[in-house]
Amino acid sequence: MPRARCQVVTRRVSSLALALVALTGVVWAGAESSFVISVQNASARVGEKAVIAKISMGEGFTITDSYRHRIIQLSASDGVELERNVVPGSVQDSGIVFTVHATPKSAGTHTVHGVFRFSYHNGGEIDIRAAPFEATVTATE
Repeated sequence: MPRARCQVVTRRVSSLALALVALTGVVWAGAESSFVISVQNASARVGEKAVIAKISMGEGFTITDSYRHRIIQLSASDGVELERNVVPGSVQDSGIVFTVHATPKSAGTHTVHGVFRFSYHNGGEIDIRAAPFEATVTATE
């Protein structure tokens, strides 16, 4: 395949969004949790990229619009290239969505780690939280 065509195909493939790992963070507010973090493990071919994570608020809690929600300290095992080491979150549908661009460079299962930083409130008191981010990307040839 000519080099220019290969680059076009690579760019198109790179725009695919992959889903990541499920982990749940719970902060109790009475008998209910205040947030849930969802991440699903990704599966892709070598060279594809993107991972999506979402934080949803429990009933009675609202995302703090003025806070700079982000995943910080992103790092990956050998065989995975990260586009950035800090990923901003965007507030969408009463949740915070994060897109982590992780491109596997070799076949196999690779891990991506980081720390979620986010804020929410219950109409009065603001709470700023940190929670672990961990995902795996399984790459095939």
